Amino acid sequence: MEQRNLILAFALSMAVLFGWSAIFPQKEQAQQQTVQEAPHAAVASQASVQPAGDANPSIPESTTSSQPSQSSPAITTSFPDEHYTIGNNLLSLTMNARGWFTEAELKQYHVSIEPGAANVSVLSMTDEGRSVYVNSGVMNRSIQKPFTVLNKSANTMTLQATLDNGLTWQRKITLAQDSYIVDIEDRILGGAGQKIYRQVVERDPDKKLNTFYEHMGPTALLNGKLQEPDYKDLDSSSVRMMAVGGWTAIMNRYFIAALISNPEQDYPYYFKGDGRSYQAGVIDSGTLDGKDNLFHSRMFLGPKSLTVLKKAGEGLDRSINYGWFAFISKPMHSFLLWLYTYVGNFGFCIILLVLSIKILFFWPTQKSYESMAAMRKLQPEMARMKELYGDDRQKMSQEMMALYKKHKVNPMGGCLPIIIQIPVFFALYKVLLMSIEMRQAPFIGWIHDMSVQDPYFVLPVLMGISMFVQQRLNPTPPDPMQAKVMQFLPPVFTVLFLFFPAGLVLYWVVNNTLSILQQKLVMKRMNVE
Repeated sequence: MEQRNLILAFALSMAVLFGWSAIFPQKEQAQQQTVQEAPHAAVASQASVQPAGDANPSIPESTTSSQPSQSSPAITTSFPDEHYTIGNNLLSLTMNARGWFTEAELKQYHVSIEPGAANVSVLSMTDEGRSVYVNSGVMNRSIQKPFTVLNKSANTMTLQATLDNGLTWQRKITLAQDSYIVDIEDRILGGAGQKIYRQVVERDPDKKLNTFYEHMGPTALLNGKLQEPDYKDLDSSSVRMMAVGGWTAIMNRYFIAALISNPEQDYPYYFKGDGRSYQAGVIDSGTLDGKDNLFHSRMFLGPKSLTVLKKAGEGLDRSINYGWFAFISKPMHSFLLWLYTYVGNFGFCIILLVLSIKILFFWPTQKSYESMAAMRKLQPEMARMKELYGDDRQKMSQEMMALYKKHKVNPMGGCLPIIIQIPVFFALYKVLLMSIEMRQAPFIGWIHDMSVQDPYFVLPVLMGISMFVQQRLNPTPPDPMQAKVMQFLPPVFTVLFLFFPAGLVLYWVVNNTLSILQQKLVMKRMNVE
């Protein structure tokens, strides 16, 4: 019984911790780690980035100063208020005369489920509130004459600017149909030896959204390793590393703006922050094309959909980090998407998922309920032992173990359903929390979004009721203190589940209901009241 108590305590502790994190998300100090050095990288907060074939270049000045600079939209230096837009059926992208990408609007995603809601913007540069944009520049150079359009077609735009040293900077932007990837070709005419930096800039982020169970903000995949620096760490020191290919990005739960490098080229990457503005950037040495220096890069501006990200390649799907239970979350996510192609409603897909898990674990669960039913039969005998041995816990434990052995009852058997459900619970939580397919996905009636809490708390209340009924079917713990603790579990879990995604609570309600039916059938077959 001591082992059973331990497991129940562990399950409850995990639920309380998980619920507290969901209600009051904070970044755990133990999880606040500076991004470590990637393979073949030289990471030092005071060292300069070392791109291949060059000595001692520094991070662009625009990333190291908190004053208005090339990374801050506060600048108004004699640049015309010109904006150039290119788009396809999925994305509308805007660049200003300075060469910054200031707006990227997704045409198939909306900020809310309300009719007429605005489209989601992966890039958006505003004077107040959170801004995300992409800027670039030639190292140690400034623009003398701003970008103007040379020619433009349905999916291609060519622009040109003049640098302060008289060199011409040409940029060709290509955005194909059915794609969230923007191809960019920069050319410095007669500019051998020139370098370009590119960076995604995030200003005034909501740092509380970056929690120990879900990373948001600066991210990169360098040398096959996912890098997730914390805002607070970047406030104290920059992070710099070398990598072959890779990508660097700013992301939130559902959308990402990523800079994708050429897979065969070495690049210096950096992260930088000053408490207000954060940059995820890369320095590109380019390749010689005659007397010109040529730079080719790509941007992904779109949803964090596994299907879309895998199609884009370059390991962008790694930006969806399911954590410890990824080995459960990924097949669960794929199974739900497969069901959706036939059912067309993620709520019913979750119900079918529960049925599938029940079928998969039917035999161990059946044995567990048979064990609990057998223990319930022994309740009168256990009560007699308690009266007989009183406070002699050692003798009581010995006699109870002998009783279990005589009737071939496993007291640990009743814990099996809890043990099985814990990893499934956390895996499904990650799937519902991070899968963009669940975003704004309706179920029935009042539930219009399975990824957020039930607005009227109906499902959490039903979950609490089902948990109470299930508890009544279980044998009463012989320890009075344990019995009192168990009585508080339904209301405690009900309160915790008030703030969980509706899809997750639906899973738990259906699971408890099926468990009650299975348990009652077992008790009826074994003649247990």
